[in-house]
Formats: sequence, C-alpha cells, structure tokens
Amino acid sequence: MRSLFLGLAATTALAGPVLADALRDAASEFFAPLPATAPEIEGNPASAEKLALGQALFFDARLSSTGQVSCNSCHNLAEGGEDGLATAQLPDGSAGMRNTSTVLNAVMNEQHFWDGRESDLEAQAAGPFVAMLSLMNTPDGAVAAIKAVPGYAPLFAAAFPGEADPVTLDNIAKALEVFDATLLTPGPFDAWLSGDDAALSDAQKAGLQAFMDHGCSFCHFGPTLGGSGYYPLGLVDLPGIDVMAADEVAAKEAADPEAEEFVFRTSPLRNIALTGPYFHAGKVSDLAIAVDVMAAGQLGSPLEPADTAAIVTFLESLTGTAPAVTAPTLP
Repeated sequence: MRSLFLGLAATTALAGPVLADALRDAASEFFAPLPATAPEIEGNPASAEKLALGQALFFDARLSSTGQVSCNSCHNLAEGGEDGLATAQLPDGSAGMRNTSTVLNAVMNEQHFWDGRESDLEAQAAGPFVAMLSLMNTPDGAVAAIKAVPGYAPLFAAAFPGEADPVTLDNIAKALEVFDATLLTPGPFDAWLSGDDAALSDAQKAGLQAFMDHGCSFCHFGPTLGGSGYYPLGLVDLPGIDVMAADEVAAKEAADPEAEEFVFRTSPLRNIALTGPYFHAGKVSDLAIAVDVMAAGQLGSPLEPADTAAIVTFLESLTGTAPAVTAPTLP
C-alpha cells in the first residue's frame, strides 16, 4: 500500500463570533486562492495557437473509437466539468467503473485519476488513449483519426512550429493540457482568502470554521481543497456496500484481502455542489449525506446536523465562475 499521510484532527474553535482575521489566518495555513489566469506549465509553454488547438481537440468526438464521444462528453464544461453520472459512460454504451472527476481547476491538482496514477496534467490528457478507457481508442488510432482530417495539419504546424511531423499523441496531450489549464473557477472563497471580508457570508465563515474544527482540512487542503495525497475511504470505519463500486463489492464478497484497502486520491472540493453524485462509485447524490459519510468513515464520529449543514454551506462557497467556453468550429 502506498504510504499515507494521516493527520490527526485538531479542534481550534474560536470563542464567540467567528473573527474574520483570525479565521483567515487559520485558513491560510491550509488553503490558497486559485490563480486568476492559467499558470505556466513546465516544459509546455502556452501559445494562442496551442490553446486554440487544444480547445478544438477537447470538443472533437473523432478522437474516440466510435466518433461519438469527445472529452467534453464526460467533462462537460457546462455541467461542472463532469458528466453527472454515477460512473462514466463509455463509447460502446457500457458503464465505466469509476465516477468522472471534474476537469475544472485540474491543473492545480498534484495527482490525477482516482488512483492518483498520474502527477502530470499532460499525462492525464493522454490517459484515455493509453488506457483505452474513456474514449476506447488507442494512441495510434487517435493520431490516425486526427491525421485523417486535413484541416488539423496547419493547426498542429502553427502550435508546434519546426516539427517535421507535429501530429503526435504527445502534442495532442500538450495542446489539451494548455487548454485544460485555462479552466479555472475562482469564486467567493478566493476573494475572501485574498482579503475581501464581505465575499463570504457569516454562515459560510461558520461553515469554514466547522470544516477546520472537525479536521476536514487535514486531507482537503491546498488551492483545490484536495487533489493530492492518498487515504483510505474508511480510515476509521470501512464504508458499506451502498458506497462501494460493483468490483469492490464482488471482491469483498470473495474475501479478497485487497478489498478492504479502498485507497484513493483525495477528491478536490472546488465546485463540489455542482459535481454530484459523489465518491469513486458515484453512489451518493446528496452533498449533506456525503459529508456525513466522510465524518463517520474518516473521523469516526458522526456530525451534529447543525455542523453538517454548516459545512455544506461553506462548500457551496467553493462554487466559482467558470470561464466562458463555447464549442469551436472544428476542422
């Protein structure tokens, strides 16, 4: 099993009303605002040409084996950057085994996919082809599909000047990475972290205080409140089959010794109010129930209803403003 960072929850409740400066100082120990513009990507400098190419590829269903499914099909930018399904629907109509993670703010995550197998957004962008899962295509198949579209040749040449054969899987991934890096959703929480006391309501500030008091911030930290580190789902108490995926239920029933690990990357919480259903199996549709599941499984003690409601109120402040992206005219 991967090494795990196990934080011990600490209670730091303030007496009386929540004081903005003290709360912000405490929050700044765990969180950081999202950047206002796309960050620089090491080894993959952005350009207008690369961005335009990445946007076209994101919406192009010809990358899939059936020609019917694009990146946006599963990571719908109009629906919180994911598909709203329990698990991803594959091009052949079958259901995948894991819930689709949002692409919004993904550039700020340290690991990608539920098992955290990639630490690089470029590798994540190429993942559906390498694993032949989401798009059910192969690297060679994806490249061949793009090369078969004459209009893509000048776009790749402009985005990757000087390359003899710029239409490669690596360049497809680089262009997608540059586009994905622009999908940032700063919101009220970022404005508040940056000093705007009025950006959060008193109820949202109280919810943030409860979020930290109960130890949630020991796993959900950083600019995306997650997206890094591996923890068991059920650190204190293993989840029931109503939260497990079908393959996990089968393994548990077969007494598979690996079935009780349930180790996953910590989910980022940005826009969490928009991205249900929740958890890797997508079996919890209500955010308040998801909070209670986490409290029971990770903290070992249920929350009072008032605390659950307060935390949900804070989580709703993590809904940001998505960039205006329209489907481009494809080559």
